[in-house]
Amino acid sequence: MRDFSIDIQTENIYSSKTKDYFQEVIKSYYGESYRSAVVMLYSIAVSDLLYKIEELKEIYNDSGAIEILEEITDLQTRNPNSPEWETKLIELVKEKTNLLEPAEFLHLNTLQKHRHLCAHPVLTQNFELYRPNKETTRAHIRNILEGVLIKPPLLSRKIFDDILSNLSTIKTIIFDDVQLEKHLKAKYLNKLNTKTVKHIFRSLWKITFKLTNPLCIENREINLKALLLILKNDYANLFEAITNEKDYYSDIDVNNLPSMILLLNQFPEIFNKFTDSVKILTQNIIEKDADFDTFAIFLSPDIKTHIEKILAISWDNGYEKDYITTESILAVFKFALKEGQRELAFDFLIQIFGKSNQYSIADNRFDNLIKPMLNDFTKKELKQLVETINDNSQIHDRRKARSSNAFVRERITELYGCTFNFDTYAYFR
Repeated sequence: MRDFSIDIQTENIYSSKTKDYFQEVIKSYYGESYRSAVVMLYSIAVSDLLYKIEELKEIYNDSGAIEILEEITDLQTRNPNSPEWETKLIELVKEKTNLLEPAEFLHLNTLQKHRHLCAHPVLTQNFELYRPNKETTRAHIRNILEGVLIKPPLLSRKIFDDILSNLSTIKTIIFDDVQLEKHLKAKYLNKLNTKTVKHIFRSLWKITFKLTNPLCIENREINLKALLLILKNDYANLFEAITNEKDYYSDIDVNNLPSMILLLNQFPEIFNKFTDSVKILTQNIIEKDADFDTFAIFLSPDIKTHIEKILAISWDNGYEKDYITTESILAVFKFALKEGQRELAFDFLIQIFGKSNQYSIADNRFDNLIKPMLNDFTKKELKQLVETINDNSQIHDRRKARSSNAFVRERITELYGCTFNFDTYAYFR
C-alpha cells in the first residue's frame, strides 16, 4: 500500500518537469528498487534546484541567481566530465538564497553520499553492492520533497528589492485593493515561505513607519497597502513576529502616525504589543489633535462608542488642532458600514455635518459627505438632514446654502412626492 503522505506531497511539487521525472522515483520506491530510487532522487533534486535558479534569473532578474548560474556554467565548461558542479550548486544555493534551511542542506548532503554509494561499485565486506533499506529511502524522499521540490523558487534574499521596485511601478496602474492583492499573491506571496514573508514584512515595516526620506514618502501609500495585505494574508505568524520583537516594531517616526493609525484600525490587537512608552506617547499625541482622535478608531472599544466620543467633542476642550478632515470622517463612516452598522454610519454623517462651526467647514462637509450620499439616505434620514440644516446658522446662512438646499429638496421630492411639508422649516420655504 502506498504511503499517503508522500503521495500528497508529490502533487505539490512546484515544477511540472520535476513532477514528471519524480514518477520514476515513485515507481522505484514502490517496486522496492531502493538503490535506483535514491540515485534518481538525487539527480532530480539537483535538476530542480537548477530550474528554480533559472526561473529566478529569467522572471525576476535575481542577481544571486545570475551569479550562481555563471559560476556553475564556468565549472561545467572547464571540466565537463566532473560532477563537482553539483556539490557547488548546492553550496551556492545555500549561500546566496533562502531556499535551503540548514537542515535541508544537511539532508541534501546526506542524500548525495548515499547516492554515491548506490551509483558506484563499492562492495561491502560480503562483496555486495550498497543497498539502502525502505526506511532510509522513504526518509530521503520526504526530506527532498518537503525541503526542495515543493518549494517555489521565490526565496532569494534580493526579493525585497524586487517587491519595492514592483510596488513603485504599479502604484499608478493598480488602484483597487482587491486587484492589488491578487497581483501580490500571484507574483510573490503564494511563492514565499514563512521565513521570507517575515523578513519582507519586517523590512517593509521599517520603510513605511520608521523612515521619512523622499523615496519612502513618495511610495508610502502603496507600501502601506502592500504591508496591510501581507499582514492580512499571514496574520498569525506576523503577529507572533511583532510580539517577539516589540522594541523593533514599536519604534516608529511620529510623522508616520497617520499610516500607523490606519494599520491599527484594521488590526487593533497590535497596539497592545507595543512598548508602554510608545503606547503612552501615541495616545497623548492623538488626544491633542481632533483629527487624529477621530481617525484613531482602535482606541475605542467599538465603533458605536467611538462615534459617541467624536460627536461629544467640544471645540474648547484643549485640542491643539481642532479641525477634523473629510478623510477621517469617512474612515469612521466606512468602518461603521463594514461593521454592519448602516444606520449608525449615516446618522454620524448627518450629525458631524450638523456640528460644522464655520461656513467653509459646512461647505466642505456638504460637498464631500452629504451630496455624494444623498441617493443613499432613507426618507427618515433626509428629514433629519433638513432639521440639521435648519438648526445651524453656519450651514443655512452660508452663500452656498441655497444651491445645497436645492439638491436636498430635489431628492426629498423624489422620495416623498408632495407630502413633505417644507413650510415647517424656515430655510427651506
